[in-house]
Amino acid sequence: MFWHRPYPQVETTAYEQSIVRFQADLTREPPPGLIGASSFAIGAVPWLGGRGGYEDWSLLEGSWAMDPLNAFAITGSRQPSHDHVAAQADESCGGLYVHAGGEISQAPVSTVYWLTRPRGIQWQAAIAPVRAQCPQAVIWRRQMVLAVAPEFAVEVPGDTAIDVPSGWQEICRVKRVRLPR
Repeated sequence: MFWHRPYPQVETTAYEQSIVRFQADLTREPPPGLIGASSFAIGAVPWLGGRGGYEDWSLLEGSWAMDPLNAFAITGSRQPSHDHVAAQADESCGGLYVHAGGEISQAPVSTVYWLTRPRGIQWQAAIAPVRAQCPQAVIWRRQMVLAVAPEFAVEVPGDTAIDVPSGWQEICRVKRVRLPR
């Protein structure tokens, strides 16, 4: 995942068009290991200074695909669209998350619950009631963080409410809208 926001003087529509163009260029000639990519407009998150921005998801076959993705993103036919959107970005950070449950769907409108768990507990048993309550929930667990971001993301369609597991902390609940392709 890669979070970013534009400089204040950059118009939202132009920035979103730049993001969509880059995503299209990236997926038209995908690097090895890239399954798919999507971008979302998101509400405020602490790791973007408490402001809204954008969240880019690159679904990979494994962490081994990060090197090809990084190389492909800034070269060849993708370079102009990458450089264009990168020049408009003010803040950015990222993290590596692994799929930990649920069917990956990335609904057009969704909510992501960013959670942390108490240390020393088995997270699988604690998160099972969330999956039982909301079978459409998709669980993501942080593998590597490149900024301050919570350990778990619970992605649910629309405004679906979930009960946060007992003892867990909800860092934030973020509404998001997938950008058109």
